[in-house]
Amino acid sequence: MSKNIDLCEDARFSGVLADLESVRTNILEKGKLAPITGASEGDVVIEFATYGEGKLAEPSILIKITSPREFDGPESILDEFEDYVIGELEVASREWSQEVTDLLGDERPVILLINDEEC
Repeated sequence: MSKNIDLCEDARFSGVLADLESVRTNILEKGKLAPITGASEGDVVIEFATYGEGKLAEPSILIKITSPREFDGPESILDEFEDYVIGELEVASREWSQEVTDLLGDERPVILLINDEEC
């Protein structure tokens, strides 16, 4: 993916943005955040963005959780949540055009962040 692509400004990605919001809504409605945040409070945002600093920055899929408390559960809960999000994105991506899929790339690392800290 070109680092200059702005999903919010490029109309080709409107379906991707709608799908990211749909996945977010499903996560919230199904209570998928509760095991991580410890309550119904919290939020999640899923983005295709660049992650890292300087030469180490690379196109990634960011799963950004805002939680009222620190996560102190087993790592398996985070793995299950990440797998759920990835599965939802895989299903959604089947409807994206080949051009959009090519521009986004298929080798993006998935980065899970809780309160801006990498997990």
